[in-house]
Amino acid sequence: MGVTKEAFLKVFEEHSDGLFRHAFFRLSSRDKALDLTQDAFLKGWEYIRKGGDMRDPKNFLYRIMHNLIIDEYRKSKSDSLDEVLEKAGDATEEQFAEGSLAEIESSADDRMLTERVKNAVAELPDDYRAIVTLRFMEELSTKEIAPIVGVTENVVSVRIHRALIKLRGVLLAEENI
Repeated sequence: MGVTKEAFLKVFEEHSDGLFRHAFFRLSSRDKALDLTQDAFLKGWEYIRKGGDMRDPKNFLYRIMHNLIIDEYRKSKSDSLDEVLEKAGDATEEQFAEGSLAEIESSADDRMLTERVKNAVAELPDDYRAIVTLRFMEELSTKEIAPIVGVTENVVSVRIHRALIKLRGVLLAEENI
């Protein structure tokens, strides 16, 4: 007999936060990330219900999420710059409403750095962006990433190396502007 619904639900709950973070970082949309996290659960459960095997639950779920994100990229259009700036402005106003000056400055610095890195990662080709997100946001090993993206460990390592070189170049170029 396969995996029970309770066992699958437990495995999913263990990894749902990481799946959500991965989707959110790749898509920059909380709503889409929530939807895809729910879709990953449904697709995973449907696969198991039909007799599919889940030998490595973490890789199984991340592979589903990876495929859902690719599908989302194919069908979605990017947000306009005005929408992005408007959303960022609302969050900044809320932050300034509370906290000491030092806390506000520190928080603003952290947000600026996070935004710089996020923008630099967004400029990477999708193959690099997926692997960088899995490696550094979800802290997966190259061995864990390889089956998720469907390449060898060596290819994962090479892509991480190349992505970091590109990120470094983008961030340094941004500082020199």
